[in-house]
Parts: sequence; structure tokens; C-alpha cells
Amino acid sequence: MSNADWRTRLADAIGKSGKSKRAVSLASGNGPGYVHSIIAEGKDPTITNLLAVCDAIPVSMVYILHGHEMTPEDALLLKELHRHPSKRAAIQSLLKPE
Repeated sequence: MSNADWRTRLADAIGKSGKSKRAVSLASGNGPGYVHSIIAEGKDPTITNLLAVCDAIPVSMVYILHGHEMTPEDALLLKELHRHPSKRAAIQSLLKPE
């Protein structure tokens, strides 16, 4: 992951949670220094491990990666669009500018 903004959002989310990097690392099922290695050392996490870290905070992985909040309704909509490609195409056609 080339853009480092997500690391800043991750560090901020951990700070706002009141949890330590160590606590988040352990709660996510990783070693005690895992989050530190991601944030301070620039190591790239796997998607599975990053999702576990986000769940341990808790914060949306979409927010961490892209800077956009996602409500449960948004997540449900994305899930449905993924499950039904024909609905996705119909909604995309509504969103296209004329």
C-alpha cells in the first residue's frame, strides 16, 4: 500500500480509542509489536490482519484505507450490490451524469 495516509488514520483511530498499540495488537490476534511495526516501521499488513486490527479498535477498514466513514447501511448496500451485479449496473446507470 503506497499511500501512507492510512497509517496516520490508523494511529489517530488507536489514539481516539484509548487503547495502546500493544493492546490492539494482542486483541487482533497478533504479536505485541504488530501495530507498532505497521505504523512506525512501515511494514505492510495483510488484509486479514488489518481487518482484525480495525475490529479490535473498532474502526471501519474503509475509513482507515480511504478516509471515508461507512455506516452499517452503507456496508449492507455494498454487500447487496456485490451479490447482485444486475442491480449494481442499474444503480450505476442512475448515478451517471447526463
